[in-house]
Amino acid sequence: MLSLVEVLALVTIGGFAAFVLRKRFRRNSAVALVLASLGAAFSTPAPAAATEFRKGQTVEVRKDEVIKGNIFLSGKRVEVQGTVDGDVFAAGKDIEIDGHITGDLISAGRTVLIRGQVDGNVRSVGNSVTVIGKVGKNITYFGDTVSIDAKGSVDGSVMMFGSEVNIEGRLGRDVLFAGDRLSVNGTIGGSIDEKGAELEIRSAAQVDGPVRFEGEKEPVVSSGAKLASPVQFTKHVERHEQFGKRSGVWACFLAAAFILFGLVLFRVMPQFSLDATRAAESYGAAIGLGVLVMFAVPIASLIACVTFVGLFVGLSTFILWLIALYAAQTVVGTVIGQWILGRTADIWGRIGRMALGVVIIRAVTLVPHLGFWVKLAVLLWGMGAISLALYRRFQPPAAAQPAYVPPPMAPTATAPAV
Repeated sequence: MLSLVEVLALVTIGGFAAFVLRKRFRRNSAVALVLASLGAAFSTPAPAAATEFRKGQTVEVRKDEVIKGNIFLSGKRVEVQGTVDGDVFAAGKDIEIDGHITGDLISAGRTVLIRGQVDGNVRSVGNSVTVIGKVGKNITYFGDTVSIDAKGSVDGSVMMFGSEVNIEGRLGRDVLFAGDRLSVNGTIGGSIDEKGAELEIRSAAQVDGPVRFEGEKEPVVSSGAKLASPVQFTKHVERHEQFGKRSGVWACFLAAAFILFGLVLFRVMPQFSLDATRAAESYGAAIGLGVLVMFAVPIASLIACVTFVGLFVGLSTFILWLIALYAAQTVVGTVIGQWILGRTADIWGRIGRMALGVVIIRAVTLVPHLGFWVKLAVLLWGMGAISLALYRRFQPPAAAQPAYVPPPMAPTATAPAV
């Protein structure tokens, strides 16, 4: 997450450089290429298929059912025992595939167990994926464990970001893994690229492509394993950030990018930037709300993207979250600048205080061991302030209470004159 913020900063300064040097580019060729790509994309007809939605405590596609088109399944337990001629979107605690899916399986859940057949890709996030049946294309997984049983087979590749991969069966192509441990005791038709802690290739393993491993420990390779070439091992050395010239130059680039973004933010939305700065002065409320927004919003966006209806909402929310993550340092930098130079209502005065605060933040993040915690605290503080400002802005204004007007007194009856 912290690296993502720095990448966004560099993208900003790169975009500014591209804008300045735009006359050196051949704009006509670029525009033609973009228009041709868009034309090809829009000219592709969308397949006409029905879409079905099912939800409940236990959701299933029965053994004798044949679903024509895509289906969305949501529940604590999801079971596919029949045939789905399309894609399956599943969200639940336990997901079991015993039937046949002709398209892709896109899921989010604790466990995914595939005993049947998936002709397309498996794209999932959760705790574990176990393949005892067959997957026709690739597995892409963000989670804890991917296991290919001795009876299981995957015709494509495995791309995994998580903890552990165990391959006992057959994999048709490559393994791309970033995590803790990769264990191979089956057949891999392609290469292995791993960046992690451990690699174990056991006696029954066969790898037809090159094996590249970057890790902390030497790979464990059994003498009975069949490898196309020896393992290419790179010792991974943990390098701590040092307070020196190289890190100083990097910090200058990042500070320039954040200041540039803050300049645009303050000029385009001067009132909102002022509201966010004022919200950041409520330290407790901003940091507390920042903890919630920092971690809850991306998870909620991912859950929303599971369904086709919530895809647009989830992606839009995630993009706004990224923008707020990027703007957090500029808001906190403004508060720090006001501590030093005092408050001001002038827009350029606030921009100057923001620039001073950002430079101070980037300098402090260079300190070894302390820099990570400073970054995290600034992101939480700034995200909470922006969220608090948004909340206050969308709150309906309190209706003014009408002044109390006493009711008119009834006229007093007078006795007639005698």
